[in-house]
Amino acid sequence: MGWIVWPLAFAATFAIGWAVGSHARPEPEQETVSLLRQQVAALQARLRARDESPGARTPARAPRAAASWTGAAAWPPPATFEPELGAREPQSVPRAAGPRPGPSATVGAVGTREAALERFRQYLAAAQGEGREQWRLARELVQELRDMGDVAVHALMQVLAGGGDSDERRAAARLLGSLQAPQALPLLQEVLERDPDVLLRRAAAAGLRQLQTPDAVPVMNRILANPGEDRFVRLSAAYGLAEAGQPEGVRGLARIFAESTLDGRGRDMAFRAMAALSDERPLPFMRELVNSEAELSYRLRAIQYVATHRDKQALAALRVVMHSPDEQPSIRDAAAQAYATLVTR
Repeated sequence: MGWIVWPLAFAATFAIGWAVGSHARPEPEQETVSLLRQQVAALQARLRARDESPGARTPARAPRAAASWTGAAAWPPPATFEPELGAREPQSVPRAAGPRPGPSATVGAVGTREAALERFRQYLAAAQGEGREQWRLARELVQELRDMGDVAVHALMQVLAGGGDSDERRAAARLLGSLQAPQALPLLQEVLERDPDVLLRRAAAAGLRQLQTPDAVPVMNRILANPGEDRFVRLSAAYGLAEAGQPEGVRGLARIFAESTLDGRGRDMAFRAMAALSDERPLPFMRELVNSEAELSYRLRAIQYVATHRDKQALAALRVVMHSPDEQPSIRDAAAQAYATLVTR
């Protein structure tokens, strides 16, 4: 179609130039301008007719492949792997000079211990970075470790069992949970029972929660029953039990929420872990929270929870809140809206 576009462009340009200067030209030149305009119109008509003919259309280009990144909300920061239960811990792994290699640049044959360790080191470097690109790279590296199977699991267990860098050991503990490696249970249990490093125990508890194996349940029960254990370690155990359908897990989350009233350590994480269950088990806890002395933000979220889950047993608590002159307008309005939603369903 290029043979017709160039004459059209040339004719259009020529016609415009003549038209602009027409006020200074003699009358016969106006006829030339009119003739050129007619030629341009004819060329445009021919071009439209060519485009509309089925045999002359240019084949459509194939759509580009969708990007592997699905958004920050879909992928938590890779240094954590526990968005519900822990803040991001600082990494002390030094940054390599120059651009970081991607997963495909790993040295060593796929399936070897050395290749797994290399991917693990690349993961640590990516986890230290910021932004979607680093998160995407970390996710790809985790998937490569998962695809390597037992080789990657054994390499990570070796890192965790060694006495090396504490950041590496914490990352290995979480990754073992993310890979859902049941053979790592004894090692994670040993860390939880004997290691004095509280940050490492938190990472091991997070990994233990993600194993999702029946053998992990009694271990988490013992952790939760130990009042002297770190609160965040117990929080991971309680959440893991709740995810496994154990009633003690929900009760444990409620206790941790209540005991953190004074210092706030773990309070929001306990609430979010409870809300993340997204079923009827947290309803008694949420129902009690609606008409309590807890912070306004938790009460508002509890009101939303009971309304979303159509908990008609919460009507009495909502009625008290919406008619209380001592409540803030925002909490009264939220209770009234939830009440109206429940009575009309």
